[in-house]
Amino acid sequence: MSPQTLGIIIGGILPGIIFGFTNAFVKASTEKGISIPFYVICTGGATLLIGLIMLLVMRDMKVSMASGGYAFAAGALWAGGVSGILYSLQHYNASISVLTPLFNMNTLVTVVIGLWIFSEWQTVRVPHLLLGSVFMVVGATIVSRA
Repeated sequence: MSPQTLGIIIGGILPGIIFGFTNAFVKASTEKGISIPFYVICTGGATLLIGLIMLLVMRDMKVSMASGGYAFAAGALWAGGVSGILYSLQHYNASISVLTPLFNMNTLVTVVIGLWIFSEWQTVRVPHLLLGSVFMVVGATIVSRA
């Protein structure tokens, strides 16, 4: 199997499946009555635990102020986004099956950032990427009306 195929499986397909189960646990947690602050704290604790396990297994200790700052910002943005999802589930009785395709349009934001800031337009097939993005928007629009 080529390194590119392994990268797609390990970094794309597997996380997609894991994140799918994650959203089911988000919904189950809100149905059991967790507050948004405690949800963020519990997920932060789980993230810390997994990070410590990975540190022990991988023994990779690279970090700088810049890389750590970006990682912290990513975590803060994630917590803010998840807090919005939880608020909608708890206060508006939103369906996770409708919300998930909508908040996963974050992919489109990432595509634009990757193409623009990281100059990935030089290494990807932009027409394919844009066509797939159009399909995502159409799909999310159809799902949001379900």
